[in-house]
Amino acid sequence: MLYGDTSFPNLVLENRAFFFMSWANAAMKIVPHLSLYLCLEGIASMLYSSRLPDTATTSAPSIPESPTVGPSIKRSIVASASLRAFLRASESLQNSAQFLCRVHRVTIPMLLLITGGLVLGLHLSAQYGAVSGDIAKMESLCMQRMHPWFTSNFSCAVVRYNCYKEGVTSPSAEVLGWLERGAVRKIVFMHCSAFTMPPIIREFPSLMGVELWNTTLVEWGEEAAVSAELHPMMLFTLFVYVNLTDIPPGILQPPLPEQLTDLEFIHTNLTMIPESVVEPWNGIGIIYIEHSQISLFPSALMQLPVLSELSLIDNKIETVPDDAFLNGASSYFYNLALSKNPLRELPQARSTNFDVSYLALEFTLLTEVPAWIKANVWDAVSLGGSPLCHSGNHIVELGENVVCGEDENAWDPLGDERYPTKLIKPFRSLNA
Repeated sequence: MLYGDTSFPNLVLENRAFFFMSWANAAMKIVPHLSLYLCLEGIASMLYSSRLPDTATTSAPSIPESPTVGPSIKRSIVASASLRAFLRASESLQNSAQFLCRVHRVTIPMLLLITGGLVLGLHLSAQYGAVSGDIAKMESLCMQRMHPWFTSNFSCAVVRYNCYKEGVTSPSAEVLGWLERGAVRKIVFMHCSAFTMPPIIREFPSLMGVELWNTTLVEWGEEAAVSAELHPMMLFTLFVYVNLTDIPPGILQPPLPEQLTDLEFIHTNLTMIPESVVEPWNGIGIIYIEHSQISLFPSALMQLPVLSELSLIDNKIETVPDDAFLNGASSYFYNLALSKNPLRELPQARSTNFDVSYLALEFTLLTEVPAWIKANVWDAVSLGGSPLCHSGNHIVELGENVVCGEDENAWDPLGDERYPTKLIKPFRSLNA
């Protein structure tokens, strides 16, 4: 679901429909609940009033005649007159209330009818209103169409642009100009042999993610960079089967979006991660660099203060620097995966400020592991396929958290990677 083209944007939007996103949003969402409460209070008040005696229809008590004339008779006459005046006033108020009730019976249904008609008209206009441009072309690129009110452009939440099907090597600068800017949530560019990120990407304030698939990245420059001001809702950026040798400047311009926490580079030819990523990526929590050409352990990533998941599966890393874990800015990793690297040694020094829940070391060349894995790894150390597991005689000494497994699927439920390539690949064919 988290990698689904439409399921993840829908999940985010549906959750925002339930939870408060701001104080103004909270005020709007409390209105239906307050209205329901007031209606229940009104019904309770009506039921309570129906049980009280009707004083307006109660006849006036008779005033007994006194055989003598005096002050008591005068007081009785005044009291009787006051009572009659009160009854006449009560009757007048009752008539006014009945008139207002008749007015309400007419105006409220009319108001509801007019409001319903306006809502229906706006809905039909949004659903079937005319949109300028090639509708068939737009619908072929749109995976999830939206129908918001008061929009004139084509509204699409998820756009998938296939350069191969369009017969181009890269999308033109105006290719996404037909889109309603506030509706776009995710854009997928795929099968582009000479891709340049169009600057119009900076015009989508609701964008949550960008994905490049099977693409040769020529340029993603500053003129098309993502930023905190222009993309306040951005969550992730994915590079899958992308030919790139350096991190593009488009995701290195600080400040990056505050909610951008997930960067993934899968099946790329990246060879190193520069120190320059530390400042712009200081809010990144998840980084996957899998099936790539990284030969030196990227120590720069250990300086990211909120990084909690790091996968370097299937690279060319042989050693980890001694101070990589000692001087790391992040004190806790939920998942640290170094599987399928020619890794021969881990740092021996123990850090009291470094803990891991799951440490993946499958199919490495390790023949021994440091003592700190017993104390610093909380849940499991996966060593399946390594020489250490094949030897068998050190398993008891390593501790209860070490897992070897009998086959390659017994120790790693996520397979040989954290990014689900096998799941996504059928939806990224040349003709998709």
